[in-house]
Amino acid sequence: MKRVLLFALCCVLLCAATGRAATGVFRQTERTATVRDPWHRKIQPLWQRVLEAEKRTPGFTREGDSFGPVDHDTWKNLVAYAKGKPETEVLRAVNGYFNQWLPKNDQDTWNSPEYWASPREFIRQRGGDCEDYAIAKYFALRFLGIGADRMRLVVVRRKDENGALQAQLHAVLAVRANNGWFILDNNARPGNNIFPDTQYRGRFDPLYSVNENGAWVHGSQAAARP
Repeated sequence: MKRVLLFALCCVLLCAATGRAATGVFRQTERTATVRDPWHRKIQPLWQRVLEAEKRTPGFTREGDSFGPVDHDTWKNLVAYAKGKPETEVLRAVNGYFNQWLPKNDQDTWNSPEYWASPREFIRQRGGDCEDYAIAKYFALRFLGIGADRMRLVVVRRKDENGALQAQLHAVLAVRANNGWFILDNNARPGNNIFPDTQYRGRFDPLYSVNENGAWVHGSQAAARP
């Protein structure tokens, strides 16, 4: 039995090391991204800037130092609420809290066609683009104790009611809980709603995902060798 378990573990590690495709978030094929993948070259610098900014000045603290007068006490109440609550309730609370803020496009806010705001920047603006919501939720949940290996910031293409891919990209946060992935989307209605990734089948086509530990490409890109 020990030899069988050791062999299985070695197979898993070998697949990860060689970048072999596997099934992941949204039940789509995925593999580790490389420098040859176009989405990785485009998005990784944006994500790296966020990581460096968050390391220098964390957006989330127990006292809510980044928050202004309107949100300071609300954040502290959320931190207190999260203690001892079931994890899915914490996900709903975080999703609902940030989804109250107004969306803002990068061009108007940052004078840039594509800008990924750090949590602190997002908090000060009290809103942002879809990826800014996902980033803020990611680091809020990190602060509340959820590990990076259980979360992904996922860039997707949405599909219309006929299944046709839309041109504009979208970003959501995927969190692995209860043996499955839950999706935190800034377009959720009501704002605190979270759904298993299986409910987005046929609606989202994942392209690229990232966390502090790695990056992945999905779907047809994952099946092709970089």
